[in-house]
Amino acid sequence: MDYLKFPINQSIIRKVLRNGEEIDVCMRKIYLTNIKHVFKDEPSRPMLSGKYFETQCLGKSARGDTVNDLPRKKLTKPMLAENAVRKSEGKVLLQGEKYLDHIRIDDQVSRFKALIKHNRIIIDPANVQVPLFTLWEKDPKVMLKAELDIFPTTILLNGELEAAIIDLKLTGDIHNTYGEYCYGKPEFLDLIQGKMYHYIVRNLDKTLNPDIDNIVTDSVRKLIKDDRIKFLLWIFNYKGQVLEDKFIRVEWDENKNAELHESIRKTISILDKAEAEAWPTTPQYSLCKNCPWTECPDKIKMETI
Repeated sequence: MDYLKFPINQSIIRKVLRNGEEIDVCMRKIYLTNIKHVFKDEPSRPMLSGKYFETQCLGKSARGDTVNDLPRKKLTKPMLAENAVRKSEGKVLLQGEKYLDHIRIDDQVSRFKALIKHNRIIIDPANVQVPLFTLWEKDPKVMLKAELDIFPTTILLNGELEAAIIDLKLTGDIHNTYGEYCYGKPEFLDLIQGKMYHYIVRNLDKTLNPDIDNIVTDSVRKLIKDDRIKFLLWIFNYKGQVLEDKFIRVEWDENKNAELHESIRKTISILDKAEAEAWPTTPQYSLCKNCPWTECPDKIKMETI
């Protein structure tokens, strides 16, 4: 593969690895959805909610996937009748009522807007969803790419004003201790995103990022050089009795640097092997059930126990 045309990012790494270890995947699906973009994965309800939350907080979501509303309750018969009149008169149509999750996410958006002032976090069109590129030091034929939710920004931590990269996360249960989104036990999280973002901001190339001077000032560069840039996951919940948020700081050290390079190496090896084998399928019900390629000849349509 040409990794200058198809950069490696944390998303493609997470497709094939979990905490640095290979997972079961269908390489044909990855080829069709993530490389050739023949099909697009339908976002799950939690993913759609996350994109909505990002859009309302930051003004846009990653990869331009702006979501300005969520599915609503069905219109009542009187509302449908009212809309027929409104449509004929060219007026704005009534919408269905919001579900409880929708209302609670909107409440978290309001909390976010108050908290950024309290924490002295900067939100501006120039420093949200920032695309960055760098060449991998282990192989200059491999491009690395990241899209940072918020960078750079100040943040008030323990009474001190710090510089940070912040990534927003929306989750049902902020105290969950198992699975991929175990924010209640962050030591078990897959931290590839934090590792990748730490690495890329420390290896910025103006040639690859011609507009970088518009947001990364000399003072920010010095903070990065002095290892004083923080990477923070900012997690918000929308289920449970109490609406909460918390920061999780991902530190940068030699171990994480080595783990990142190994994850990149493994990902490239997996992709190159799959390409050499013409992107084989992996017929498993768990992988097939949500695959957008409905005509796949190897698709498993029935679960076997």
